[in-house]
Amino acid sequence: MPFPSARPFIPSEAEMRIAELEQALREADERATTAERRLAGMVEQAEPGRLLVGPDGTIERINEALCQLLGAPEPPTYWVGQPADALLARLQRLMVHAKQYAQQMQEHRTAQQPVLGEEIPLCDGRMLTQDYVLLPASNGAARSELFSYRLLSSPASAEDTIKSPAGQLLRDLPAAVATHDLQGVLLSCNHAFARLLQRPAMHLLGTPLSEFTPSADQVQAGATYIAQFQMARAAVQGQLPVLTPEGAHRHLLYRANRLDPPGQPPYVLLCALDITERTQTEAELKRAKEKAETSAQAKETFLANLSHEIRTPMNGVLGMARQLTKTSLDQTQRELLRIIQASGEHLLAVLNEVLDLTKISSARLELEQMSFDLRASMEEALRPLAVQATERCINFHVALLLQSEPLPRVMGDPFRLNQVLINLVSNALKFTPADGSVSIGGFLISETETHLTAGFRVTDTGIGIPADKLDHIFEDFVQAGTDTARRFGGTGLGLGIARALVEQMGGAITVESQPGNGSTFQFTVTLPLAEGSENESSPALTDTGALHKRRVLVVEDNHINREVVRLLLQSWGVEVDEAEDGPTALDLHSQHHYDAILMDIQMPGMSGVEATTQIRLHPEFERAQVPVLALTANAFRSDLDRYLKAGINECLTKPFKEEEFYRKLVALVQAPPTPLYNLALVHELADGDTVFVERIIRSFLLHIPPSIQQIQTAAAAGQWAQVAKLVHHIKPNLVQFGVAALTQPLQLLMEQPRPGAKAATLRTAAVRQLVRQVNRVLEALPEQLPAVS
Repeated sequence: MPFPSARPFIPSEAEMRIAELEQALREADERATTAERRLAGMVEQAEPGRLLVGPDGTIERINEALCQLLGAPEPPTYWVGQPADALLARLQRLMVHAKQYAQQMQEHRTAQQPVLGEEIPLCDGRMLTQDYVLLPASNGAARSELFSYRLLSSPASAEDTIKSPAGQLLRDLPAAVATHDLQGVLLSCNHAFARLLQRPAMHLLGTPLSEFTPSADQVQAGATYIAQFQMARAAVQGQLPVLTPEGAHRHLLYRANRLDPPGQPPYVLLCALDITERTQTEAELKRAKEKAETSAQAKETFLANLSHEIRTPMNGVLGMARQLTKTSLDQTQRELLRIIQASGEHLLAVLNEVLDLTKISSARLELEQMSFDLRASMEEALRPLAVQATERCINFHVALLLQSEPLPRVMGDPFRLNQVLINLVSNALKFTPADGSVSIGGFLISETETHLTAGFRVTDTGIGIPADKLDHIFEDFVQAGTDTARRFGGTGLGLGIARALVEQMGGAITVESQPGNGSTFQFTVTLPLAEGSENESSPALTDTGALHKRRVLVVEDNHINREVVRLLLQSWGVEVDEAEDGPTALDLHSQHHYDAILMDIQMPGMSGVEATTQIRLHPEFERAQVPVLALTANAFRSDLDRYLKAGINECLTKPFKEEEFYRKLVALVQAPPTPLYNLALVHELADGDTVFVERIIRSFLLHIPPSIQQIQTAAAAGQWAQVAKLVHHIKPNLVQFGVAALTQPLQLLMEQPRPGAKAATLRTAAVRQLVRQVNRVLEALPEQLPAVS
């Protein structure tokens, strides 16, 4: 039985459609693969810089041309597989508008929008074109990106820079612009650069910059300038001296960039500005400043010497006058003595005004900060002036701060504030005739939780001030008329000093006046409130017997001043030894134990500061710590601070008040003895941790001895720089442990070594005292360990 014939297979429409699609897909895949191969070959062979970025954002292909364009030292193979953003960021650094480019490209890539022929200006003046396309992908997959970059023209050489469109602009710029190679040979320049060197532009090309450098600076300045561009890629700037054909020196302020165009030798773009006039002006200002400083120093030295030469004999005059008042005198003798004292005090006041003016003009007048009662202080200052007014038959009215509630104490300088009021009132008394009146008023303007503002007014019925003088009355050495000094006396400094003091306190001073109708001066000050309400008034001098049987050495080269001081000390029961110079004082100090030394500063040969320094280096601790009170005619604060740093305990300016002298000397001789060491800073640092204190002490005992041994070895070898280094290393530990009597030795050993046998002797003595004192501490310090263990 024959089989039935089979039915022929007829595919359905759906199956046929599927087959067609599968075939189309294979053909598309083949076309994509072919396109990719072609693109890969194009990336490898094409001249423009090309970058193929895969769908995952990494670099799939990059050619050598793009690496050269970027100036990247890495080969193309290095970048394959790297994130494309890193390479694009390097490209952006070459662009003028990098941020704008990055923002636009982000928008194009997000929108998958192609870019063709976009022009991008570069920082070096070249123009770059960019093409950006997305490659087709099969089956809806993510698409790769192709970036293509091409320079509009071949990279310009340094010689062509000025010939380019941008170079045409540079050529006509008023600023000097040039290019040179890395050896400094000029390649091109604009008109301004040629005019600066006063040579034709064509003659400059091919010439080394060193030929335009002054011979004195040629080697150093030229080499330093060229050396900057061997490795530098960032802009450099500085000053360069040049010389014109006429021999004139010019100074250039330059800014230069090294450029490395692909395929071309590197060169430097130089922009310069002629600052010769500015440099000359600065030099003239510097010379004028130095001249002014020298003049000011000479003036200050002169006034310091003048102060010394006047105060020294004045101390003798007033001192002996005080001694005379303690003797039996008749009425006529007492009146003559009063005139001597008043004349001496007046001369001293004039000298103080001159010194105050000098301090103010050099900004060296410093205001004290102490608590005081504003009303009581000013009323006390006005009492002597009230006596003067009575003697001259002038009505004197005082109404200072008459509030119902007492004013709080304030912080400030009561002496300087009183000086302002005294100057104004003294002026009012000076220019007011008999039967006239002077009124002083004080009033509270405002008061806050922290500050108090008060105003003061001085009104007189004197001769007044002409209107054309009111604007100048506060200037130094200015008086109302040419005959004022002859008729009324004075120096013309009082009002200038008053204004300077008020302004330094943050206030203001004004004047109203009419000739024949008197004057009114007003000033205001704002002072911080003081904490507490303590009364700090100084008690009157009373001989408490604290100096009885004390032994004091008086070091003074002036015989009269020694006599004044000796008489005062003997009246208080003090045993006095005298020395007329520094070496004699050192001999006496080494032979006797003194309770205090009174030291003059300016003495022939060895000064008081030098003598004190050697006293502080004495090998015996007790002798080295003897209190020293300086009796000096120098009234400048800076001088007094210098004396204190040199080891002097206290200063007293001649001519001194007997009460102040007594109080300061008693305070020095009654001061408690200085302990060998003080662990207060260690305990403060430990904050109650006794274990920490013990550890710090043991560390000190362990590490300080080797350092002291090294200091001794270096000093014995004369290696003072090494000594200074070692002392600087251990000084914080010595300060932390409060080791006494080391301020001067440490300061001397840390200073720059000075030549000479005398300086070496002082340094050797300082090392001995340092070693001796530290060894004493090392012996005594273990006693503290049981107390903290």
